[in-house]
Amino acid sequence: MQYKKHKPIPISIPISDSPIVFCSVIATFCHESRHHQTSAPKQTPLSVNIGKMAVNSLVKSLVGNRTLTFGCNGNANVDINQFEELVLALKEALGPSSGLTSDDVDVKQLTQLMLDYKSNEKEWSRFAMGDASRGYTRNLVDEGNGKSNLLVLVWSPGKGSPIHDHGNAHCLMKILRGNLTETRYAFPDENSEGEEPMRVISERTHRENEVAYMADELGVHRVWNQGSDFAVSLHLYTPPNVARGGCHIFNPETGKKSHVKKCGNYSAYGRLLKEE
Repeated sequence: MQYKKHKPIPISIPISDSPIVFCSVIATFCHESRHHQTSAPKQTPLSVNIGKMAVNSLVKSLVGNRTLTFGCNGNANVDINQFEELVLALKEALGPSSGLTSDDVDVKQLTQLMLDYKSNEKEWSRFAMGDASRGYTRNLVDEGNGKSNLLVLVWSPGKGSPIHDHGNAHCLMKILRGNLTETRYAFPDENSEGEEPMRVISERTHRENEVAYMADELGVHRVWNQGSDFAVSLHLYTPPNVARGGCHIFNPETGKKSHVKKCGNYSAYGRLLKEE
């Protein structure tokens, strides 16, 4: 019997913590759909309807918010959004802890999770909202059960951030697109009587898929995009002190600092926020 060529059937449904069982059900459904798409009957076979009902039932019974997109094209191919998997993995790694300095959190583990993810613009593009009139935009992806903030930052060409601290929080930065240059400075001496330029500790350009770690104990820094196109990075802040209480920015020529009360977000969960 010759099978009629057909287009893939795109389906997006949640996935549970039992991917083997899940994929088995999907493979069965795909097989049934392919088996009945012959050149003879054009009506929808009962078994395919039953298969769809089974999938719908499975959707309702599964726990979790993972989403898979796949198509039945002769094989049970499952296309997983690895960026969403990374978001979940980071949240699970942080768990009930209060931040990266907690005993039950391994900074190296979080760093490795970010390193393991290979940037795919199709997976994170809905969060990457840029504005060429700004140095960069902060786009909220996840709040990590209140223990962290996960943000996609979009950096305008030739622009960047002022020199700033991190409000006693910790930051992991992964480059999703382009290159970003980070310049680190020593904290100004608050006991100094005069004004003097801030001392540069290091400068490095981070390239796509690289990960950097920063905390106040390492100094303060600025990040900027030297390229001619937008650059994009993923930032994990824990605890989310800057979002709640702001941070300090520094004058590179004098070392004087000023407090920014609130570092707001440009968008949240893929939706543009109104200006306050």
